[in-house]
Amino acid sequence: MTELNMEPAMALALCANFGSVARWREQFAAMLNAAPRAGQAGLGFLPREGTLLNHVDTDPTAATGDAVALLSLDLQALPHPVDVPAWLDSIDWAPVYQRYQAAVHAASEPFGATPDDVASALVLDVRRSGVYDKAPSMIPRAHWCDPADVAQWAGDLPKGRDIVVYCVYGHEVGRVTAMRLRAAGLQARYLQGGIDGWLAAGRPVVTRRAPAALAGEAP
Repeated sequence: MTELNMEPAMALALCANFGSVARWREQFAAMLNAAPRAGQAGLGFLPREGTLLNHVDTDPTAATGDAVALLSLDLQALPHPVDVPAWLDSIDWAPVYQRYQAAVHAASEPFGATPDDVASALVLDVRRSGVYDKAPSMIPRAHWCDPADVAQWAGDLPKGRDIVVYCVYGHEVGRVTAMRLRAAGLQARYLQGGIDGWLAAGRPVVTRRAPAALAGEAP
């Protein structure tokens, strides 16, 4: 599968962790080319950090910390030399995404926020850029922040302030962004149901506006 038929949330996760899907491919290919022909190689999800990592385990019985395996490859079963680009193109991303989705949902359940929690929080709209650009509205007082760049803007957020992030439905995008912020020491939660649930509950919205700096947000 290519990026074009990869689930958007999976592509976003690779972008947020590696810079782009292409850069993930480059790093994974370099890892495979340098790996010994023994053990396991793969892509894992770290629940405590909300991040992805590429890894090689030369001991097949070893676990990579608390990582949840999303993509696993038996290095001994690889032909030599291996056509890495062709192998990457052959990945079926549907089950990888299903494992990612399940891992994110399981790890993030304690960090859900209700619409009533929004009133006193710093509100961040973390819908994917293409989705945000087409959206007519947003939650009042929200600032849009690109979830693909969470590592860059997380450091601008106030410590000690309640933060609620929302995506469209309260699935992987909002959940994992909240997990990334929590791993950075911030009091972040994701809005259950996302903006879709917010609208279904009859809560108010405002016309979508251009992204604004967070510096002017009152503590």
